[in-house]
Amino acid sequence: MSQVPLHIATEFPARSLEEWRRLVDKDLKGKPFTSLQSPLDGGLTLQPLYASQDAAPPPPGVAPYVRGTHALGHTEGGWLVCQEYAEPDLAVAAEAIRNDLERGTLAVWLCLGPARGIPVKDEATMERLLSSVLLDRTPVHLESESAPVSMASLLLGVATKAGVSHKALSGSLGIDPLGILARTGALPGGVDGTFTEAAPLVISLSGRAPELRALLVSTRAYSDAGATSVHELAWAIATGVEYLRGMERAGVSPEVAARSVQFALSVGGQFFPEIAKLRAARLLWAKVVAASGGSPEAQAMRLHARTASATKTQRDPWVNILRGTAESFAAIVAGADSVSTSPFDEPLGAPDEGARRLARNTQLILRDESSLNRVADPAGGSYYLEQLTTEIARAAWTELQRIEGLGGMEKALVQGDIARVLTETRAARDKAVRTRKQPIVGVSEFPFLGETPVKREARKASGVEASAEAGKSVALKPSRISEPFELLRDASDRTLAAKGQRPAAFLASLGAVAEHTTRSMWVVNALAAGGIESREKHGFADPAAAVAAFVESGAALAVISGPDAMYPEWVPALTSQLKARGARVVAVAGRPGDNEAAFRAAGVDLFIYAGADLFSLLSSLQTQLGVA
Repeated sequence: MSQVPLHIATEFPARSLEEWRRLVDKDLKGKPFTSLQSPLDGGLTLQPLYASQDAAPPPPGVAPYVRGTHALGHTEGGWLVCQEYAEPDLAVAAEAIRNDLERGTLAVWLCLGPARGIPVKDEATMERLLSSVLLDRTPVHLESESAPVSMASLLLGVATKAGVSHKALSGSLGIDPLGILARTGALPGGVDGTFTEAAPLVISLSGRAPELRALLVSTRAYSDAGATSVHELAWAIATGVEYLRGMERAGVSPEVAARSVQFALSVGGQFFPEIAKLRAARLLWAKVVAASGGSPEAQAMRLHARTASATKTQRDPWVNILRGTAESFAAIVAGADSVSTSPFDEPLGAPDEGARRLARNTQLILRDESSLNRVADPAGGSYYLEQLTTEIARAAWTELQRIEGLGGMEKALVQGDIARVLTETRAARDKAVRTRKQPIVGVSEFPFLGETPVKREARKASGVEASAEAGKSVALKPSRISEPFELLRDASDRTLAAKGQRPAAFLASLGAVAEHTTRSMWVVNALAAGGIESREKHGFADPAAAVAAFVESGAALAVISGPDAMYPEWVPALTSQLKARGARVVAVAGRPGDNEAAFRAAGVDLFIYAGADLFSLLSSLQTQLGVA
């Protein structure tokens, strides 16, 4: 049977963006168009509608590589499933590597150093660490806290001893002087000293080890310290520019230097902006290398993506599995060459085998069951993502120009400019977290006070002292977005351990269940974010009945919750009676409005409502309740 094609599109004539805007303005009935816009990380704005752009980016595999560096998307077999290791016990780290390589891991990323990594001291310990790694088949990436050229030489020495030619090696040697300076605050010998030391190695490997990158641009320090996606991208490119210049001063051409750089960016919780960030990274790097005289082949960025540490939580850490899945998915859609998914229990200490298995299998499912390795640039053609890529690239380029105006990335670090910017961005982020404008599931939103802790052995704690030698700056402090609320939960746990019970609140829910349920459940959820249990009662005939239930509860905090219409009559009388019967603190759920003065005169201590600084309110409550 022949089929008659349907031409539905011809029945609906195309409408212009201007026509759509006129209809929207009419429907808004006086509200500003900006009410339909939403702020994004880095000062960008999410529009309610995106339309086709005049010019589409070139196809995958063509400079400037917005759509990926491979013509058919990921190389055969897909991106590389890469596992990171920072285990302070060398033997445990070596066994973890062996176990993971046997079960699907394709590449290893080694964080080296005595403070936050594997303590490799000499060639013998490097050989023990890599005893199960087939160096001619497995990409090995290094990221060192100090002495990066020495660490690189140790890896090359182990390969030579094993009879593996440099040509067969792949991965990266991790020479990242600015990354070390940002993380530790010091770089013995200085940045230029590192360039001078690394130059012969870069030149030597350029012809003999085409798949082994000597230089590393890692944004770990900036991402962990609270950088926005725009700042992280801009500072990555600014670091790459610094490396091209530094290597040229050391006698290495931009063409050779560009082919020697490996980028490693973090992927956070804003799904689409993070995809656009990685796509924009390839675009900007291609433009930088092209401006330096590099060939189209040298303009192709080698990009590793890791799931962000700042987004992970210690409380309800199982939710980290979902966060890691979304972040890994974003990295893959964006076309990363290799991806590291952090184990869900990473914030608790050294991950165990089960957590690494979950992390590894997250990527294996995305590859083998979801077939993401079979699609070239899944984000291509999306008006939203294409435009967002352009907007992030432009914003990052503006920040790059600002850094260049300061004299480059090294001066921006040493002079404290990067630390200053991060202080500002963290303040804005923390405000959004404290008000729950940026909710954290399992911590500030829907916390579960009865969760069973996931116990892990803590990492060894040791500091890195800043050196008085060249290249000294302010070390960037890592922070996770959930830390403020987790501090409150820690204090609640200490109270539970010392007194046998958590701080508690008596929740006086006024009116019928249908009248107070929404607000009361919101209050229960909000109080739990501070480790405060709720003992709820409702259906009181008069204030005296509510006070009797409060006394029976044994709580020191009382929260009045119900419909606003009942507050003028109930709140003053109930508050005074609660205070007379021993309530240390009385709070009211909801904004005070015109009744604030009268309510406070009756003894109300504070108001709990959406949009308030919940962290400050809960912190104040804990102090008044005597929580240690």
